[in-house]
Amino acid sequence: MKNLKSKLFALTIPFFLFACGGGGGDSSSSATTNVSAAGTWQGIASSGYVGDLIVLPDNRFYNIYGVGTVGGGLVVAGFDYGSGSISGSNLSGPFTEYSYNGNAYTGSITANVVANTSIIGSSSYANGNKGTYSFYPLSQYTYNTPAVLSTITGSWSGTLLTGPSATILISSAGAIAGTSSGCVFSGTVSPDPSVNYFNVSITFGSGGCALPGQTVSGIAINYKTNVGTTQLVVALTNSANTIGTAFFAQR
Repeated sequence: MKNLKSKLFALTIPFFLFACGGGGGDSSSSATTNVSAAGTWQGIASSGYVGDLIVLPDNRFYNIYGVGTVGGGLVVAGFDYGSGSISGSNLSGPFTEYSYNGNAYTGSITANVVANTSIIGSSSYANGNKGTYSFYPLSQYTYNTPAVLSTITGSWSGTLLTGPSATILISSAGAIAGTSSGCVFSGTVSPDPSVNYFNVSITFGSGGCALPGQTVSGIAINYKTNVGTTQLVVALTNSANTIGTAFFAQR
């Protein structure tokens, strides 16, 4: 992680995030047609971070950001989580950002969305930082198909958000068993029946874990990189959204 941390410290502005909203439907009480932001996107922020953004049908969104690799993978530095509202093509709303250094930041975004084409806007953090960002469709990801559990079953060796290495085993029934530097954790993963992502819940053990006894839940996405490997990224928060963690790996 030494080389990663040197890159991360050089990028001092958090990613930002864009809040999604509206679910892509037309308003029944207004003449304004709301543009759909649903989909899977990839882009870059003024901080220099690359982001993988997924907007879910219920208007939740996750922007998983970090340092892009030559092969098209992502070394995760943090993620943004939230939901927002849309009026016409204008997105706005709050988000919380969870960083590799253990800190959480709050902020808000404003953006313009062109359905299936782009999401471009700016962010303002509560600490005074500001940023801009541009997202475009993640071409190697099929959004509107059911997720398939067999695509992520087996063993994954990767890294947790704060830096420690970790190994997880996903069974064909969707059970998760994981270890990381003496920390043992377990959970479940299930595919969404209509959109290509997985619902994940993990509970950490009491010994040797950075989040002892904590249960966190969120999503996982997987996609092929440019060199033929598969990237898995998991982003999780507690029920109060005050704690966030992530796992990322390639195989």
